[in-house]
Amino acid sequence: MRLFFEPRTVALIGASGNAMRPGNHLFMNMRDTLGDNAYPVNPRLKTIGDRVCYPDILSVPAEIDVAVIFIPAGMAPEALEQCARKGIRRVIIESAGFAETGPEGKALQDRCLDIAREAGMRLWGPNCMGMINVRQMKVLSFMLPFIWKGRLVPGRVSLVVQSGMLSAGFLMHILSRTPFGLSKVCSIGNKMDVDEVDILEYMVSDRETGVIGMYLESMKRGRRFYELARSTDKPIVVLKSGRSSFGYHAAVSHTASLAQDDRVLDSALRQAGVIRVKGFNELMDVARCLGVSEAGPARRARVAVFSFSGGAGVVTSDDIADFGMELAAPLPSTLERIKKVFPEWMEPSNPVDLYPAIEKNGPMVTVRETVAALMEDPNVDAVYAHLFAPPIGVPLFDYDQMAALIKQHNKPFVVWIMGHLDTAAAITRELERRGIPVVDEIARGVRVLAALTLRR
Repeated sequence: MRLFFEPRTVALIGASGNAMRPGNHLFMNMRDTLGDNAYPVNPRLKTIGDRVCYPDILSVPAEIDVAVIFIPAGMAPEALEQCARKGIRRVIIESAGFAETGPEGKALQDRCLDIAREAGMRLWGPNCMGMINVRQMKVLSFMLPFIWKGRLVPGRVSLVVQSGMLSAGFLMHILSRTPFGLSKVCSIGNKMDVDEVDILEYMVSDRETGVIGMYLESMKRGRRFYELARSTDKPIVVLKSGRSSFGYHAAVSHTASLAQDDRVLDSALRQAGVIRVKGFNELMDVARCLGVSEAGPARRARVAVFSFSGGAGVVTSDDIADFGMELAAPLPSTLERIKKVFPEWMEPSNPVDLYPAIEKNGPMVTVRETVAALMEDPNVDAVYAHLFAPPIGVPLFDYDQMAALIKQHNKPFVVWIMGHLDTAAAITRELERRGIPVVDEIARGVRVLAALTLRR
């Protein structure tokens, strides 16, 4: 798999000179990230921009690590045969029109696979959007260049998406709304050969990947997936569709996937330590926050909550119970320490309603003392902080103190921010660059805490 993700030379069979066509976007992405080591192939063109375009893959004057095929499906077998003759052993087919279309497409897909196996070739796809290696900035995908240029942030999270356009949708959503650090993003489509297990095996050993997020419509090799998930400490977050009979039939028509018994699959994933989620936002929230968090998983799930709102604390308590966690019972000495910043008439408890103390001392002192007391309490395994963002630009919280306490005690710490948009964005930047994940909705933060503590 490493050669797919780290190619030195690539060729595009089906490169286009029309700036409005995906075949042009794909070549521009390859040219801009691999330079002179990207070779366009199209028998109808002599050049694409200032680059020589070759009539077939056999004419390319270089050894090719990865060939990308983006031509009508019926022409793919001939292109694969030429790749085999040239000695290319890694091919990505991004074209659609194979098994997802019915029996004829399935026969065409099987023919391609026979050619590949005869040549000792690995096939990625078809019906996919390829791969982006963010850490090494190599783009083998036909997504529009303006979507990713200047926006990709290198990081720890790798995403595997079975759907082609959904992978592009994930990236567009991430890059335009909540940017976070990515390592690899790949779309595997029909999985005629390379599947999620091949990719997972690579990512488990990949030093540039810290968190693995997956959207899958089927699992071809469940036992091996289970073994790999059990073998790694890296968090694996999975959104598996096809849970219902309706979803099952939709998956068959989308990527020719055959779903498993969901109850058996759910139990196996849980035993393997996989974090299973039920929606796209949840997948991105959990993967992003696990990628941001500097704290390791907690041994238990006793959560302390402090909030600017008593009502928000009550809502959070219900969510904590729903996710199988519990409210921590802070030591009496912890509550006595917190009480020092409270007015005399109020006794703090968990959840800690900070508003009266904030009125008395302001947010900086109040939050600083509360965070220190809760993080140092052995009865507290994780902390959920609710912060209010008013429309002012002065520092409100001691971000460095929070980061230092997390590093010292290695306890999961998640922040929910509510209030003024610009102030909230500024606070989020300050926290997340210090390894503290931030969410914009209460239940999402509890879901992240469950992933950071229970790993489910």
